[in-house]
Amino acid sequence: MGSTLVKRILERGWDRVDTGGKHSGLLNAMYTAGLTAWFHEKIGEVLASPVITHPNIADSSSRIRPLILAGKVAEAKHANEIFHRERVAAGGVTQHTTAKSTHGWVFADTAYMVAPSQAIIGNHDFAIGELKGFHTMLAQEDGLLRHVFNASVPVEETYIGIDLWIDGTAWGRASGWWLAGVVDSLEAIPEAEWDRELVAMYEKTVARATECQDGGLWHATIDDPYSLIDTSATVMIAYALNKGYQLGLGGEAAERASFTALEAVLCQHFDWRTSILRHQQFGPMVVNIPSPNPRYLDAGNAYGQGFLAALFALASDGVRVRDLGARSLQRVG
Repeated sequence: MGSTLVKRILERGWDRVDTGGKHSGLLNAMYTAGLTAWFHEKIGEVLASPVITHPNIADSSSRIRPLILAGKVAEAKHANEIFHRERVAAGGVTQHTTAKSTHGWVFADTAYMVAPSQAIIGNHDFAIGELKGFHTMLAQEDGLLRHVFNASVPVEETYIGIDLWIDGTAWGRASGWWLAGVVDSLEAIPEAEWDRELVAMYEKTVARATECQDGGLWHATIDDPYSLIDTSATVMIAYALNKGYQLGLGGEAAERASFTALEAVLCQHFDWRTSILRHQQFGPMVVNIPSPNPRYLDAGNAYGQGFLAALFALASDGVRVRDLGARSLQRVG
């Protein structure tokens, strides 16, 4: 049974659910924290409506992972068939939305929305290919991820090259999405099948992200210490570092960084009366606005609530990743 604090954090997040990605982040945290009865109750709510929806097809596909964790294999496989039939690819990876206005746009968010669900349903090569593709397309040379790239136009046909970046900043949540996507995918894939190149990409991004940590926290523009602190990026990255360490990735420095992050958000940015994580960068957004103006801050956003709950379960409630049983259907079938 999960802790009362974790449940309260997740309740506040569920109040703000409006996309499939927010559903999955909270559901994954419920499963991680051992809130079993509540997890199955909320899975029932998800199944009351179509699982795969447009235009947010990538977001909605992230529900496949918690469906499998809940034993809803037939429903997950049906959703997966729809996803693969209706997904749109750009630059060799899944396009975030099917909206005509975002034709060719590749979002870092999609690394978390698509790959873990594909890994746990048994499409290991597809999941690994997505994660490597996003990193190749979106990462700076130092490994930090940028947010949105327009892959619909060949580079030789651009005006000045950088005009293909819808948002080319090293966005904190972008690195968080990708890192979390990697650990949630590798958790389900047998270690003997892990891709060495993907692991090297992960280690590179972790090393640079750890260098950018500022007083336990990460900034909205992760490599710009003058940009606003973003607690949602902080808990996303810290979750990935802690889980990755339990999987044998990242090393002790990464684990220490995850605990430092948890301590910082709980001491400085958490409302203990309401269980709300404050000072999250607002969203949804297309272009990162790193201004410290309070108008660009949010409290209680489902992304931050979900990843804070999962981080707390791993770091403070003693949850061991390998005991969770998040194994792919290919592995158990």
